[in-house]
Amino acid sequence: MMTHRERVLRTFRFQETDRIAYDLMEGAVWAELLSYFQATRGCADPLAVLDYLDTDLRWLWIMDRTAPLPQSQPEPRGSSEAIVSKHVAVGPLADAQTVAEVEAYAWPDPARWVPPDFAQARQRWPDHALVFLPGWRPLFWGTCEAFGVEAALTNLIAEPALFEAAVRCIHERYMDGLARGLQAARGYCDICWLGDDFSSQQAMLLRPEHWRRFIKPYLAEQVQLARSHGLYVLYHSCGAVRPVLPDLIDIGINGLLVFQTKARGMDAQSIARDFGGRLVFYGGMDVQYLLSFGSTEEVWAEVQANMQAFSRCGGYVVANSHHRVATISGRNIEEMCRAARQVSDLSQPSSEDA
Repeated sequence: MMTHRERVLRTFRFQETDRIAYDLMEGAVWAELLSYFQATRGCADPLAVLDYLDTDLRWLWIMDRTAPLPQSQPEPRGSSEAIVSKHVAVGPLADAQTVAEVEAYAWPDPARWVPPDFAQARQRWPDHALVFLPGWRPLFWGTCEAFGVEAALTNLIAEPALFEAAVRCIHERYMDGLARGLQAARGYCDICWLGDDFSSQQAMLLRPEHWRRFIKPYLAEQVQLARSHGLYVLYHSCGAVRPVLPDLIDIGINGLLVFQTKARGMDAQSIARDFGGRLVFYGGMDVQYLLSFGSTEEVWAEVQANMQAFSRCGGYVVANSHHRVATISGRNIEEMCRAARQVSDLSQPSSEDA
C-alpha cells in the first residue's frame, strides 16, 4: 500500500499506482458541505472532513499579515486584496490613459504575504502530498479586475501597452511573494499551485495568440521559479482551455486544475488521447449536474469512465471540478471518493448507506 504522497508523486510521474489519487478541489470544504459532514459523520471542522474522506493532498495557503486571525481555512483567492473584486464591470484603472498611471496604482504590497509553517505542516501530514498556494494573483483576470472587463479587453486590442503594464505589475509583485514562499516550502512541499481564469465553458475570453503574447511569458517565469525549487506545478484555469494546453506543457506546467469535462473540447476521452502522459489532469467530476443532482450510480460511472480514459497514460486525479457550490451533494462527494478508493471493483456502485 502506497502512502498518499507516494501515490500523488507517482501520478505526476505517470507511473503505476496502487489506486487512483483523489482529492477535494483545492482542499476546500465550504459551509454546506461542512454542515452535511457535521450532521452525518460528526466532523467538527474542514480538516476533519478531509481526514474522514482520506484525500491524498493537503493544501497550504500563503498568509496575509493584514488579515484577521485565526484563519482555520484561508481562501485560496485573496478576497481582501483591493484589486480582487467580484464587481468587475468597472475597475479602479478604468480611466487610465498611460503606462505611468498603471504603474503608479497602489498595487498590493507583497511584503504582507507571509508563508505558512511548512515544516509544521510536513510534521503534521508526513504521508500526504503537500500543495503550496501562493495566493490568487491572476495575470489575465487580475488585469480585467484592474480596468474592468470591458476596458481591459478594449485595451488588449487598442492600447496593448496599458494591458501589458498591468500584467507586468501583477507579475512582479507576485514573483516577490512567490519566491519567498517557495524558498520556505523547499524540501517540505511537493506541488506549487498557480492560477488564473481566462475561459468560459465555450471558449477563451481572449484569442490564444493574445494569451501567448501577454500572459505566457510571465507565467513561464513563475513556472520556472517553482520548478527550480523542486516542486511540480499544478495550474488552475477553468473552462475551455484546450487551445493553450500545448503551451502549458511547453513552459513546464505539470498538471491542470480544474479538469472541467463539460467545457467545449475538454472531454476525458479526447484529452487523454491527445495530452495524456504529458500533463496531469485533476478534476473531471462535474458539479453542475453530476455531483449536485446525479445519482450515486452516475457518480460511480463517471469515475470509472474518466479512469478508463486515462488507463493507458496515467496522470489523472479524481476531484470535483469546482467548489463552494451550495447544490453539491455531500453524499455524492462521499461516493466519488469511495469509488476512487475501490479502483479494483468499479463495476458495481457501493451499497453502503450514505
